[in-house]
Amino acid sequence: MESHKTKKTKIIAIIGLMGVGKTTLGLKLANKLGYYFIDSDQEIEDREKKSITDIFKIHGEKYFREVEKNIIKEIVTRDEKIILSLGGGAFINEEIRRILKEKSVVIWLYTSIDNILHRISHKNNRPLLNNVNKRKVLEDLAIKRYPIYREADFSFDTGDDSQENLVNKIVKKINSYSL
Repeated sequence: MESHKTKKTKIIAIIGLMGVGKTTLGLKLANKLGYYFIDSDQEIEDREKKSITDIFKIHGEKYFREVEKNIIKEIVTRDEKIILSLGGGAFINEEIRRILKEKSVVIWLYTSIDNILHRISHKNNRPLLNNVNKRKVLEDLAIKRYPIYREADFSFDTGDDSQENLVNKIVKKINSYSL
C-alpha cells in the first residue's frame, strides 16, 4: 500500500515569483524523473484560447484566478506523475495552497530581484509588470508572497547553481522525502 508521502510525490508543484526558473527547472526535473510536465499558465492559455495578458485585459485578474484555481484543482486529482509549474500568484490562493499541501510536494524556487530582472528583461508577457517600475513591483510581490511561499515543503535558491546541480538537489530531496 502506498504511504501518504509516496502518494504526495506523484505531484510535485513548483512555486515562486516569475523569472525564478519554474518552467525551465520543471521541464528538466520532469525529464530526469520521467514525469509529465504541466505549466499551469500554459494550460490556462490553451483552454481559454487566449494569452494570459489578454485574459487579464479582457476579463480581469479575478476571472483569471478563478480559471487558474479550477485548472489546478483538476490537475492535482489526476493519477499521474506530474511536475506542475504554477503561476507566481497561484499559491497565494488559500484553497489552492491547501489542496497542494495535501496532494503534492511543494517546492519554492527563489532568487534575488536582480536575477529576476535580468532573466525577464527581454520578455513582455508578464501582465503584472507592464508599464510599471518592475523592481518595485517585484519587491512588493516578494514582501507579500514570501511568507506564504515559505509554507512549501522545500525551497531552493536558483541564483548561484547550475540547472543540472539544482535538479539533482531537488531529486535528492524528493527521494529522501518519500522514503
